[in-house]
Amino acid sequence: MNLSGESQFNQARIEWAIRLRFSPMPNITMAWISDNLNAFRIGELRVVGKIWETMIERDGELAANADKRASDLASLDWQIVSDGSPEGDRHAEALKYFYRHVRTTRALDQDVSGGVSELLYQIATAHSHYYSAHEMLLRVDNPAGREVTAEFRHTPIWFFESRRGYLSYLKHIFDVYGQPCLEGEWLTAVGAGWMRPLSVAYVMKTLSLRDWMVFSQRYGSGFLEAVTGAQKGDPAWDEARDVLRQLANDGMVLHSEGLNIKFLTMPASSALPFGPLVEQVNRLYAKCYRGIDLATGSRAPESGRGAVGASVQKEEAGIFLARDAAWASECLNSRVDRPIINYLFDREPRAWMTVMPPLDDSAEKDLKAAQALVPMGLRISLAEVYKRFRWAAPAPGEPCLQSAGQPAATGRESEALISQKSTLPAFSPAPQDPPMPIAAGADPARNPQTAAPEMPDPQVDDAGFFSSSAPLPALAVSVANESR
Repeated sequence: MNLSGESQFNQARIEWAIRLRFSPMPNITMAWISDNLNAFRIGELRVVGKIWETMIERDGELAANADKRASDLASLDWQIVSDGSPEGDRHAEALKYFYRHVRTTRALDQDVSGGVSELLYQIATAHSHYYSAHEMLLRVDNPAGREVTAEFRHTPIWFFESRRGYLSYLKHIFDVYGQPCLEGEWLTAVGAGWMRPLSVAYVMKTLSLRDWMVFSQRYGSGFLEAVTGAQKGDPAWDEARDVLRQLANDGMVLHSEGLNIKFLTMPASSALPFGPLVEQVNRLYAKCYRGIDLATGSRAPESGRGAVGASVQKEEAGIFLARDAAWASECLNSRVDRPIINYLFDREPRAWMTVMPPLDDSAEKDLKAAQALVPMGLRISLAEVYKRFRWAAPAPGEPCLQSAGQPAATGRESEALISQKSTLPAFSPAPQDPPMPIAAGADPARNPQTAAPEMPDPQVDDAGFFSSSAPLPALAVSVANESR
């Protein structure tokens, strides 16, 4: 754990890094890209990292797809989940303070400022660059209350090397081997790294666009042919040449009547290979980052069976987003939650930060199924219901929705029960006996993807289940008026 809160690279290191950034665009070739991709495979990240940054900056189609993939993850909700024990609740309170006060910025652009959402967005850049690295600078706000947080500085991958099988920070710009990125000092993540295959596609698109532009300049406006009876050097010849220059673009021919010139047939614009190749690369961008390109996937196939692809596109995007939510949660649990809890409590964490994937489209069907099965005697756990629909339990005295025709309820009748479940225990010293290690997967309730605090509801039986005597609210509900 970096307790000093001071960055490992000073202002001079940052200024030198900014000065040494360059654009490879004027001399980019397929051979040069191939050489630097091979260098990446042996752990040299300094050149290829700058190339990938420039590619994303210059290609709007590539930048838009990479931004959508990262923005999807950044837009998800998150929560802190405890295992339900008193110690787990204390860990949860510490993590809530930590994440609510997090500051996220960039090492080379410190005007960027954000919180958890910006942190998730920056972590998702690993899907482009394969690696994502944040320097963690601890900030202790209240030692007595165990209130600590951190500043995360997103650092370009060309500050690192991976020659030994793990990411290492290059303290000096010309170092060959760097310092290992230790847990508690660096937040590192490994993603899909789509810029490796897309670098080749980018070069193909760039070369095609260059050729397309040259073709347009030469043949876009056509050729002009001028025929004159004057001889070269005559005033009439010079006058015809001046008029031709004013009218023509680059293609013009002036000759006498005795000279016969035959123009070669120019290819039709619809048969040019440039457009289809550029479109193919753009489709590849969308497929890598988004699953399926909606613009092409929803187009009617040649077989004439109708348009397909829209539903598949949505399904594929959902798979990516659910996977990214679990991936980001695991990165934060391992590289942030564990060192913070170990630092504060000298224990393994019993609470975790989890990024919540979006609800799927079957939520309405599940609700209708529960409404039909509960009157038949099916008992459904409240914890499972609240977790499925992500509803919050009513606070004591808070007005609640009721089925049509039932008397108004405010939640006061269950105030004691709700308060008992929702109030966190007061802080107390950690137990002296050695804690039991938390094995991965040993207790499903400790899994951040499945665990959820129990949220009671007044309309339940003594065992905490829905029953036929307490049916689920109907879809048509009404809010009771305030009592006069």
